Amino acid sequence: MNERCPHCDVMLQPEPGFYQGAMYVSYAFAVALIVTIGILLYLLGDPPEWVYISAIVALTILLAPLNYRASRILYLHLFGGIKFDASK
Repeated sequence: MNERCPHCDVMLQPEPGFYQGAMYVSYAFAVALIVTIGILLYLLGDPPEWVYISAIVALTILLAPLNYRASRILYLHLFGGIKFDASK
């Protein structure tokens, strides 16, 4: 595998702390999701606790692949040093 992209010269090997940093971003997304679901359920009529738990667990599991990808993309965009150039 190439160490750098032959087209844009970006390093293809992630830095050692990349996955740990992306994990923190993923955690923040999960907390935001849990808080949002909790507030929405409360505003819609304050259901029993099992509804809160079921909805939070179900949506967290269903959105896990999206959370996984979005957290890595956001971390790479913010701290990876890769800038998007729309002119190419």
